[in-house]
Amino acid sequence: MRVVDLTKHLHKKPILDGISIEINLGEITGLIGRNGSGKTTLFRTMTHLYQKEQGDVFIEEQSLYKYPKLREKIFYLDENFHFLSNQKPKRIARYYQEFYSNFDMEKYISLMTKYELNQDFKISQYSKGNQALYKMILAFSCRATYYLFDEPFDGLDMIVKKKVLSLLLHEVSFNQCGVMISSHNLIELESLIDHAIILHQGKIYKDFDLDQVKEVSKKYQMVFQKKEVPGLIKQNCQIIQVQGRVLIGIFDKMTDDLYEEILALDPVLFDEVPLTLEDIFASQFTNESDYQLFH
Repeated sequence: MRVVDLTKHLHKKPILDGISIEINLGEITGLIGRNGSGKTTLFRTMTHLYQKEQGDVFIEEQSLYKYPKLREKIFYLDENFHFLSNQKPKRIARYYQEFYSNFDMEKYISLMTKYELNQDFKISQYSKGNQALYKMILAFSCRATYYLFDEPFDGLDMIVKKKVLSLLLHEVSFNQCGVMISSHNLIELESLIDHAIILHQGKIYKDFDLDQVKEVSKKYQMVFQKKEVPGLIKQNCQIIQVQGRVLIGIFDKMTDDLYEEILALDPVLFDEVPLTLEDIFASQFTNESDYQLFH
């Protein structure tokens, strides 16, 4: 699925500004951004819940806007739409059968049984964890090609979360669907995703393959002889944290020559430490005004 130059205004204010991204089959993409960056608006605009100002969404090289039937290839359940909560699972399934021609009722019933969800209860009577699990069952029973999940693990206990994750990873691997997940929990997201997109003020700030970034970008903890940051470090490193005299920073590209130049400064400490998705996100929005050196 390709999103091309998608633009959306709300109350005459630009919320999405020329968004172009791809969601690949068999992969999980993480959508990352601060509150208000446009993540939910992007999902709603991609799925026609909001009307776009410009741009397009292509599935199998066909425009979603020209061929509305293609919408059944995308599953997105907006958290603000609660019309399902007072319904029982069987009625909800019949509703989704009308929209998704490939809806798999056998799979739906089998998963409801496997995870012991009472089909005589209304969805609102389920615990928060079971509601999240139910939404995942409903999603994959629709047999869509692409799935958009907005904070699907938020507030779930460990037991339910493992069930949700197991179902998600099985579907991506077995059916080779494409998934995009927005989440504030970057530690959790890192263990799932193949690709990451950072959204900032309605624009794509960074679009990257996580493993490829980790191959070239490196995180170091550093202490230098003098109580100031050497110019060489300022030019080549994004400092994300200061602990006393210890600097922690990310080098976008650590070359052998740069490494030798830094060692020539005779640092007290210069050790590589594991780089995380949270670090990469922090490095995009941290500047010197965010901390006080050697306070």
